[in-house]
Amino acid sequence: MEKTFDVAVFGAVFVDIKGFPRDVLIPKGTNIGKVKFKHGGVARNVVENLSYMGLKTRFVSIVDNSALGMEVLARLKNEKIDTEYVDIVDKDGMGMWLVVLNEKGDIAASVSHQPDLKYLYNVIDNHAEEIIKQCNSVVLDLDFEASYIEKIIELSRKYNKKVYAVIGHLDVVKRNKHLFSKLDCLICNNIEFEIITGKSLETREDVLAACKDITKEGLKKVVVTMGKKGSVFYDAETNEEGHVDIVPVNVIDTTGAGDSFFAGTVYGLTSGYSLEKSVCIGTRVASLTISCKESTNPELKQKMHIIVV
Repeated sequence: MEKTFDVAVFGAVFVDIKGFPRDVLIPKGTNIGKVKFKHGGVARNVVENLSYMGLKTRFVSIVDNSALGMEVLARLKNEKIDTEYVDIVDKDGMGMWLVVLNEKGDIAASVSHQPDLKYLYNVIDNHAEEIIKQCNSVVLDLDFEASYIEKIIELSRKYNKKVYAVIGHLDVVKRNKHLFSKLDCLICNNIEFEIITGKSLETREDVLAACKDITKEGLKKVVVTMGKKGSVFYDAETNEEGHVDIVPVNVIDTTGAGDSFFAGTVYGLTSGYSLEKSVCIGTRVASLTISCKESTNPELKQKMHIIVV
């Protein structure tokens, strides 16, 4: 019997090295605090969140043949994420993200060491068609060479699968702007959206107008997060538009918030909810994430009845 999955997620694994100051952060000083290693990476965070929410997920990625790589792989399997297409390589299969947070839990500085994506491209070259045939929807980290993004999008269209793109770095936006019109839904923050549209967008009204403009090129749905101003959304197929306010919580660590918002919104859309309802789900998932010290919050498993109301 052929396997079927709700979502296949294509993207890299990172290890997050996170520094938490004990007191007020002194940027140019030595700060007493805690340093922790966490499993991370945009795509890894997204697939874990989707699994927490009950979707049957498959991850397409690479891990290193090291103790840390095996730990990452074991955690994915423990969360019932299919890892048939997570290849193991000797080195440089995973990236590293060094981040220092301030006393409010916001990012003060970060450095990203990128993985060697040639290993992941090899998986895509050999197995992408089979992977896409066996899933209902595709989540794609846009931090790929354009030719591989286009290949996955074309195969998804061939088999009538929706494609949801997640942005990991601003460089991705600049490099792959021409591909956004081919997506079913773009979910990004206001800084990324300004780069995509080439406009300065101060208000919700500005963002909504830009959402309508960009969908004229073929993009079907757009969701833009605006920090404390909440999120703006527009669905060109149904003309549904509006905004969703944030859920106030005690902020501990903001890293992973965007990935969680993305995953919650994709969960809603793949479950058949309206775009507004999906954005509400994404907002609640993000609020759970920033209220803990992890990049994902396993409490999602027990709180889905509250999140989807």
